Amino acid sequence: MKLIRENGQPHWGRFDEPPSVINWADYDVRNALGQPRSAWLKPRLFKHFDFYGATGPDFTFGCGMVRLGWVNSTFAYLHHAQWGLKRVQFDLPGDWGLKADYAPHGTSAWAHPLKPGYRVLSHRTAGERALSFEFGPEFSGHIRLENQDLPVLSMNTPIANTGFAYAQKTTGCAVSGTVQLNGRPLELDPARHGCYHDWTAGFLRRETFWNWACATGRTSDQAPLVAVNVARGVNETSAHENVIWVDGQRFDLPLVMFDYDRDNVSRPWRVYSACGAVDMAFVPEGSIDDHRNLWLIASRFNQCFGRFEGKVRVPGTGLIVDVTGLTGWCEDHYAKW
Repeated sequence: MKLIRENGQPHWGRFDEPPSVINWADYDVRNALGQPRSAWLKPRLFKHFDFYGATGPDFTFGCGMVRLGWVNSTFAYLHHAQWGLKRVQFDLPGDWGLKADYAPHGTSAWAHPLKPGYRVLSHRTAGERALSFEFGPEFSGHIRLENQDLPVLSMNTPIANTGFAYAQKTTGCAVSGTVQLNGRPLELDPARHGCYHDWTAGFLRRETFWNWACATGRTSDQAPLVAVNVARGVNETSAHENVIWVDGQRFDLPLVMFDYDRDNVSRPWRVYSACGAVDMAFVPEGSIDDHRNLWLIASRFNQCFGRFEGKVRVPGTGLIVDVTGLTGWCEDHYAKW
């Protein structure tokens, strides 16, 4: 199944199997008044990002490739309790250096056209998500997420009356691989560490805002492998992405709210639902940010990483999951793109 049908409209909702391709060029793009968008503008309105994360008691890793239409941005970081924070980011015009087939099971790649040895490769199959990256001789690695029997979240929702957002979230599974920084290897342990993969594509709002939180890993050696994924601001029309994985089983969660200090995101957060099923505290231990206003595009991006406390009661099951001790992310993101 291709995401966009012959009439130029998408398939909607959650999918048991992801679409074969996000054939965005076939989408009937209109403005809010129903008038067709010009052919030259259409490629610039299409957005796509491919983000990998891994986390443990003493580290957080992230790497992403982002297509903004006007520019593309590739970044990676590693925060380690003993090594500190390493971060790299490259912004290039248009699709310069970026190649993607826009297939949920497919390949995305980036290579800096002027810097040999700076490249990222993301390969996705039904059974795994694999990331290889190299940012010069000092920062490189390979990460593998094993999701062979995991119920991946695959969904597509309307964005106002002008667009769509396809989201594919993979977490709550085993992660393995190595991240190397300045000759020091960080080995990822599938028995202890958590992971996350977000593959999103669509015609999002010109001005987009979201909050997102993910708590993932094990609270102890005998505890189940857990991952909580909740958000507000994008996929809330017709379907939402709030779910929890417990030892490979996926359960739905209610809509949530985020309570935090937008002027000081390093202060504690609270992520909770009105019904009380979700009640998590998040204490940041570090963050990366990107704040800029370039008129045509703008960003206020804060991705915090740290520790969670609290409990999640899975509605309709009687299952209560203690997330105290899990690590992960909370995000505050505004983008004009």
